[in-house]
Parts: sequence; C-alpha cells; structure tokens
Amino acid sequence: MKTYLLAILCCFFLSANAQSDLALAGARIYPSPGAPPLENGVVLIKAGKITAVGSQHQIKIPAHLRVVDCKGLVLMAGFWNSHVHFMSAVWEHADSLPAAQLTRQMTDMLTRYGFTYAFDLATLNFRNLRALRDRLRSGEVDGPALLSAGEPFVPPNGSPFYVHPIKLPEISTPAAAVAYVQKQLDAGADAVKIWSASPVGNNKVVAMPLDIVKAATSTAHKYHKPVFAHPTSDTGWRVAVAGGVDILAHVAPDGYIGWQQADVDLLKRHHVAVIPTLKLYKWELERNKVTSPEDHPLVKTAIEQIGMYAKAGGEILFGTDVGYISDFDTADELRFLGAAGLTFDQILTSLTTAPAKRFGMAQRCGRVAKGLDADLVLLKADPHDDVKNFAAVAYTIRQGKIIYEAKEAVK
Repeated sequence: MKTYLLAILCCFFLSANAQSDLALAGARIYPSPGAPPLENGVVLIKAGKITAVGSQHQIKIPAHLRVVDCKGLVLMAGFWNSHVHFMSAVWEHADSLPAAQLTRQMTDMLTRYGFTYAFDLATLNFRNLRALRDRLRSGEVDGPALLSAGEPFVPPNGSPFYVHPIKLPEISTPAAAVAYVQKQLDAGADAVKIWSASPVGNNKVVAMPLDIVKAATSTAHKYHKPVFAHPTSDTGWRVAVAGGVDILAHVAPDGYIGWQQADVDLLKRHHVAVIPTLKLYKWELERNKVTSPEDHPLVKTAIEQIGMYAKAGGEILFGTDVGYISDFDTADELRFLGAAGLTFDQILTSLTTAPAKRFGMAQRCGRVAKGLDADLVLLKADPHDDVKNFAAVAYTIRQGKIIYEAKEAVK
C-alpha cells in the first residue's frame, strides 16, 4: 500500500514539474523596457523559473522539454493589473466554488489579457478574498498571483454614492485609523486603501481629514505596506499627497481641473505612482447614456492629466478597475494611454517593471531574465507597432504553466 501511494505521489510531482518545464522558441523577445528586442529568441523554463534566454543560435533546447512554437509571436514579462476588484456575486463562496469555475472567471477577467499579477483594491469580504488568494497560491485555481488591500475605509459620512446602499467603514479619528489599518494588516492585507475624497452624490465630494490620512499611512509604512488612495478630485489628490499616500488609484478628473506643472512636480517629488484607469470614465459615461463620451471633459481631463505625468517621467502603474467595470477588454485603456502620449516603453514599464519594483518583487518578476519566475505573455502582434497589440494575447504563462491559450495560438 505504501509503495502504491509513493508511486502516485511521484507521478503527481513529475506531472506538475512537466507542466512548468518548457521551451518557448522563435518569438521576438522584449526582455525589459528600453532593451532592444531579441529576434528568434528562446526561453527555457524549469520548475517555474527561467533558466536561459537567448537566440536560437545560442541556446540548445534539451530533448526532453515540451517546445512551444512561438514563431511570429512577441514575448515579454507577464503583465500586472494594479487595480482590480472581486466584489461581484460570481466570486462569493470562493472557498467552495468549483476550481474550474473560478479558473474560467479568472480567464475572462484577467488571464486572457496577459495578467500574471493582480492587485485587488477593495473587497467587501476579505475572508472570501483570502480564500480565493489561497486557492490561486496553491495552484488549484489557475490565474494571476493576487495581492489585496483588504477592506477599505472612507471619511465620516463618506461612503461613495455608487456603492449605495452599502456603507463602507467610516473612520473619524486618527486613533481609529491606526486600529483599523492594524486590523487589516493583521488579517493579511498587502496594502491599505482609503478614499482621500469620496463622491457622495449630488456633485458633493467629502474629503478625508489630513490627520486621519497621516495616521493610516504612517501605520502602514511601519510594516512596509503601500497605501492607495481614491482621489476623485483636485482636493482628494492633494490631501493624499500631503498625507503620505504612495499610489493614486485613479487620476483625478472630477471637476475637470487639469494638472499644472507645479502639480506634476509635487507628485513626483513625493514619489507618488498613479494608476490611470482611463477607460473607467468612458465606461461610466456610456452607462449613464452620455452621447460622445470620448469628447466629454471628464475623459479629456483624465487623458490630459496622465499625459502630463508621463511626459514628466512620473511613475505610472497599469490598472483598469475591472470587477467594478464589467467590460474586461484592455484595448480602450491602451488606446487612451497612447492618445495621452505614452510610448511603447512607458506602457510596458507600467505593465511590468514599475509595479514589480513598487511592490517589492523586482527580483522575482517584471523582466525576461534568467533566474526570475517564468511569468510571461506571448502576443500575436507587436505592440511596438500599435499599443493596442498589448491586448492581443496568444499565451499567458504563470510560473511556467500555460494558464491561457488563445484558440488561434495553437500550433
């Protein structure tokens, strides 16, 4: 009996290792932003790690490896989506839903668009989110590595109108902020999320008191955890920066106030990263039956703000707010980033090296290099020619395992 069980275990581990031992051959490889592409490249993967990167003339592919023919494809590091949500009812009971169902939902929302990492920026049920995160980590469910900011909080009387009738936790004193942040981190949160200014309806925005913001950020920073802020408006991003927030979860186009050079300089001086979420504004306007949404000042202000920050060299993290947005396609977000003036290298940076560095994972991911995790994406066309091609995903690979394969990518 013991011999039989040992044989089963050996077969399981051999099968698991075989899934993550691959040779990706023939792609154009972009190792990192700013680096020249490598033509007819080869990436060797063993036990979920990249063991070699080079040209087909330089690297001999071991006979035992599964070879994926990548001729005509473009290979780069797997993407980060630094602003997602799992608040939809389809994610409830994540501890007991069939793994295949959760994998399908991950595919629809994230992995089909190349995401190997995702940062959840607000959940209403952190226990459920942790269950989902655990099943992803175990490999039972296929999808991106998942980080979470846990359950966020808002200013007094500051629950956003768009979550009505739900009321988010309202924190009214610095001491309460310290206790709440501590509770979230103790529960396993990877970051803290606040509304530095919250839209409560009737064009009213409630700002979080500065002393509460400072209490939250100083507590999170003691544990080396980042703080995200939903800024909403000009007031919101200024309170966030003054309070020591690390990342703006959106630009701040409400009120249609464009950023001036002094604003951009202030954001850069405080090392604030910005997640554009440009498609969000078009989606909201369409949902409210506004005609010609791309001509609306809300969209134009958002594009203008991130364009100024990109031109100044500010840190930008790619994020789409999917899970709140029900349209998961990334093409519009990429198109708007291009319209804002972001280059191929700037967009690739926002998808790969910038979040990897910001979240302390640069030694594990974000580049195509020997020794790093084999978190990779293969595209059907080169985004250097058209940035929308960042959305044309053929394969998504997480720690050497193919977790998404487009039907037409099959060789």
